[in-house]
Amino acid sequence: MRAAAPPPDASPGPALDAWSTLVAVYQGVLHDLVGALDRDAAMDSGVFSALAYLERAVPPHRMRMSDLQRLLHPRYSQPGLSRLVQRMEADGLVERHPDTQDGRAAVVVSTPAGRARYRRSNTVYAAAVNERFGRHLDAEQCQRLTELLDEVLARRAAERHTA
Repeated sequence: MRAAAPPPDASPGPALDAWSTLVAVYQGVLHDLVGALDRDAAMDSGVFSALAYLERAVPPHRMRMSDLQRLLHPRYSQPGLSRLVQRMEADGLVERHPDTQDGRAAVVVSTPAGRARYRRSNTVYAAAVNERFGRHLDAEQCQRLTELLDEVLARRAAERHTA
């Protein structure tokens, strides 16, 4: 007796192959980046990620706690993010303020010490990205990969907008 063929949507294909390769590269490089941050910058990768999002926020250095939670999910649950921010507050890297537009919400703001710590750690992070990822691609390949991934981001955003 022959086994039934898998349904068409369950068969491997180019998208699954691309996704699997992307995940494998991401996980390997991320492992190295986390190690570099810990070893060379004495910074937890979760702290680094939160400070990086605050650095890129508009306006800069401040973000509603709920927006930071969305960006760091699924790595951090809401209680997990609260504990991370509490640790960062205790270390003088961020402050929490009430949201002037929504009294129930909080805004996380990086302190000058947090911004300086981020800049020092980002130097380590950028060097590790170049060493563990960037040196394997030339500038044109990096540009093309960025364009392809930006296209995926834009299409996913458009789908969410119309849903």
